[in-house]
Amino acid sequence: MSQANPSQEPAAAASRKTLGATTYRDFIAELLRKKGARNYLEIGVRDGATLAKAECHSIGVDPNFTLKHDPLGRKRVLHLYQMTSDEFFRDHDPRDVFRGSVDVAFLDGLHLFEYLLRDFINTERTCDRRSVILLDDCLPPNIEMTERTHRPEQRRDQAVAQWWTGDVWKVVSILRELRPELRITPVDVRPTGSIMVSNLDPDSTVLYERYFQIIDRYRDLQFTPDSFETYWTVNRPVAAETLLHEFDLSLYIRA
Repeated sequence: MSQANPSQEPAAAASRKTLGATTYRDFIAELLRKKGARNYLEIGVRDGATLAKAECHSIGVDPNFTLKHDPLGRKRVLHLYQMTSDEFFRDHDPRDVFRGSVDVAFLDGLHLFEYLLRDFINTERTCDRRSVILLDDCLPPNIEMTERTHRPEQRRDQAVAQWWTGDVWKVVSILRELRPELRITPVDVRPTGSIMVSNLDPDSTVLYERYFQIIDRYRDLQFTPDSFETYWTVNRPVAAETLLHEFDLSLYIRA
């Protein structure tokens, strides 16, 4: 695919999905406050802008920190691990650090579905039924940004050519199929949505036991225009403001 010429830009933009005014960072910060979270786990910290907004006991994991924001802020305790998430979960247990289950986790690591799936499996084990896991980048505004290799120079929609969600959207479909007991709530936040997963079961082994079968089945799956529209219909997002004001977070607050 060659780079789009200017006459193609309006058509590309017209086909792009739009998301709400609230950023995912502001949503996470407000969710932590409304939930009364005691602790927070973040996979994929990068420059620290999201982690900086958390005020509770936190863990941040990233193989290459490029901090431009103060990740400590108002926190009393912060643990940073400069390693891959696979290495972190192999060598560390956040329950030991937090002295209890993870309250809220935000998974924003490498934008390939097999990595996000592993991060979800490993994170859920450290949670309980009152915990919440947030999956980033799972509401891609267009099909182009779901490619497994980021190739911005080949995008038709050059206005968002630097946006890359990869194929992490597949994890949402996997969870809906194999873990129907989970509560999956798509959230309408900029720029590429979040998926809130609750009613977690740390004892579930379904995804772990079927991991390689899942990878083989989903690796080559790509969106078509029709399947993209179906995905957005199934995962129609809830406005962040509605969720924060009306969702009964008391169900997820420890006594």
